[in-house]
Amino acid sequence: MNFLESVFLGIVQGITEFLPISSSGHLVLWQYLLGLQEPMVAFDVLLHVGTLIAVMAFYRRELGEMIISVIQPSRAPAGRRLLLLIVVASVPTALIAFSFQDFLESLFQSPAAVGFFWILTAGLLFGAGRLTETTKTIAEMTLTDALLIGLFQGIAILPGVSRSGATLVMGMMCGLHPKEAARFSFLIFIPAILGATALQMGDFGSVLPAERWPYLAGALTAAAVSYAAIWVLIRLLQRRVIQPFAWYCLGASTLTLVMLAAQA
Repeated sequence: MNFLESVFLGIVQGITEFLPISSSGHLVLWQYLLGLQEPMVAFDVLLHVGTLIAVMAFYRRELGEMIISVIQPSRAPAGRRLLLLIVVASVPTALIAFSFQDFLESLFQSPAAVGFFWILTAGLLFGAGRLTETTKTIAEMTLTDALLIGLFQGIAILPGVSRSGATLVMGMMCGLHPKEAARFSFLIFIPAILGATALQMGDFGSVLPAERWPYLAGALTAAAVSYAAIWVLIRLLQRRVIQPFAWYCLGASTLTLVMLAAQA
């Protein structure tokens, strides 16, 4: 993989990780179109590390409160409560990832699977557009809410199912305001990516020396673009702009499946 391909995929990752259109689906499809060898697990994980940096920078205040709540519990009760919710949400995600790791990795070699799972994402987003907007905040969430959102994050490991879209929709179904649902979605992304990185550490040893700098360039690009994508999505959600993403996923699914059928 050269620098141009790496940076391009970093841009794709940065845009699609937090906009509800599935970064994994786009990466699988574009790697297929570029003729890159699959599976590129180490590169994909490194791109997610780049997006992780963006989330941590964007929500540095919340992370600071949670750190303080661990060091001095009496000073940050809200941070302690938020940390508990994130831990609870991470449980079903981790169970799904550990239990179905080999099966899930095999799907990342299938552009056809991406096409079909994009339809699921579109359905979720169309449904979200019909939900009544509420004013519930993260502070009012229950542990059951956190478990359900974490379950949807686990399902979103499937390529083509948007992680941000699935968790956003479940958060809204639990009564969260769209902006609050997005905030919790992005915060539970942090332990999910830390866990995925730990699981795939062995793959980094197989990266050739000539690929290390292009990989790093892709990750840094993903970090910068992701920060901008979070900013854009938060403002769109304040205006409850969701359904255009559903139409995008439906269109992407149709184009993918038609393209694959034509090549068969």
